[in-house]
Amino acid sequence: MLFCASQVFSQTSEIARRHNFASSYFGLDAQVFPFTQQGFVLNDANEVNIYNRNGFVIPSINIGATHFWGYADFYITIGTTPISFRKDSIENSYQYGVITGLRVYPLAPQKYPIRPFLGYKFTPFRFQQVNTEGEVYNNTTVRSALEAGLGYQSASWYLYLSGNMILQPEEESWLSRTVVQPIQQPTYFFSLGANYRLETTRGAYSPSVRILDTLLRQQNAMGLFFGIGPSSAFPTANSSSIIESLPFLDDRAMPDLFPDISAGYHFSRQEWVVAAAFRPMRQTRTAYGFQQQVNRNSFALESYKFLFDYHGFAPFIGAGVMWDNMRLSETDNDVNITETVSSKLAPGLVFGWDIRPGKRADPWLLRTNLRYSPYASLEKDNATLSLQYLEFNFIQFVLYPQRLSYYRNL
Repeated sequence: MLFCASQVFSQTSEIARRHNFASSYFGLDAQVFPFTQQGFVLNDANEVNIYNRNGFVIPSINIGATHFWGYADFYITIGTTPISFRKDSIENSYQYGVITGLRVYPLAPQKYPIRPFLGYKFTPFRFQQVNTEGEVYNNTTVRSALEAGLGYQSASWYLYLSGNMILQPEEESWLSRTVVQPIQQPTYFFSLGANYRLETTRGAYSPSVRILDTLLRQQNAMGLFFGIGPSSAFPTANSSSIIESLPFLDDRAMPDLFPDISAGYHFSRQEWVVAAAFRPMRQTRTAYGFQQQVNRNSFALESYKFLFDYHGFAPFIGAGVMWDNMRLSETDNDVNITETVSSKLAPGLVFGWDIRPGKRADPWLLRTNLRYSPYASLEKDNATLSLQYLEFNFIQFVLYPQRLSYYRNL
């Protein structure tokens, strides 16, 4: 009797720990930049003029999940249009696309609902300026920031307030195609967020789930899946074509947000996946009447292995091949000067993790994919346009239709 009771208690405890391991949330955020630096622009006499830049706030959208029972927070923050406190004499903006970050809470959440945290985040900051002739200049620099603040977590809400320090805020700004000026971007800013926690694991521990989990550990069945989610890409290498011929262009320009669409089969007994993925990527560089656009449709065939399952956190790693169809277009003052199409096959790495409330029997789950292709590039005039991106698909919705049909037919 005591042995049976001990088994029931152990199973109940394991279910509770898997249930509480991760908690997704969705919310709003404000990044406040009260302290700004001076800006520089060329006047009609081609002389450098100084102007004052005012503070601003960037309203944003949060998507994330607390992990390890509330001790860690992995998230993305999607920026919208900055709102300036006052209008500057020269039109300019400083904003980010997608922040990727981690916060660590050293104190136990059960004892301290309001807790201090330390964090690290990185994002591509984009600086844009319009000169007196109406010409637009853009520059993107991936920057890191350290964070410290206070967070509040309850069953339904997750709130935080923090201060942030950007590391190495200096950069070079091209005031024309030939004049470059060192500038200082903001170093300090504040973050304020309010998020609603989502319950996505209800029903994940029912008897039918446990029965199917046992079956899928013994044989490969019901492994077909489809996935879709928003993804971003971080350039990781410089382009010799830009540096040597067009240095005033934004070398590290971020591709637009794009969908990551996948389909594959999960061999549940071996914890092995074979999948195909498609990602359409668009990268645009614009400055002083010159525009360069790279359209890249990337198809990947990949295989990866789940390493372990730690209370619902299941990391994986693998490799694959990527076939890229690429189109390069360039215009100079509205005159089309380049139009080329090419294809390339290159190896790639894939890694990430699943959040699995129901062990191996979830009808749907949330997956994080990261991809890197170290040899992806495009040749132009005996130089290279780098396409070496770190792709980051933070949250992909993955559906197992055969498992879903199994549960519906019970």
